[in-house]
Amino acid sequence: MITAFASADTAIQAMREGAYDYITKPFKVDEIRLIIRNALEKKHLQKENVLLKEAVKERFRFGNIIGQSPKMQALYDLLEKVAPTKTNVLITGESGTGKKLVAKAIHYDSPRKDKPFV
Repeated sequence: MITAFASADTAIQAMREGAYDYITKPFKVDEIRLIIRNALEKKHLQKENVLLKEAVKERFRFGNIIGQSPKMQALYDLLEKVAPTKTNVLITGESGTGKKLVAKAIHYDSPRKDKPFV
């Protein structure tokens, strides 16, 4: 937003309503270029962030767990039920059976997906 009438109140209001930046007249063309470049970079980073989150989510989706047996289908059904909840899950099994894959599938399909996987 560019204005000749600078005040803290109008700047705050403009930013709350979605303005990327607030510039008062007189302004320098280089200042405008820098702000536009930064705004475009921010938009690009936001889009990239969304795409990366989707890639991570897809990578650890249930589709990465192989198996079509009735027991695996029951596991998929259980994962779909438990993932959206805020419940603690204890995953047990022998080494190499895919416990970590199951844990990641639950995490990346849960409300906590934006938080670190620990």
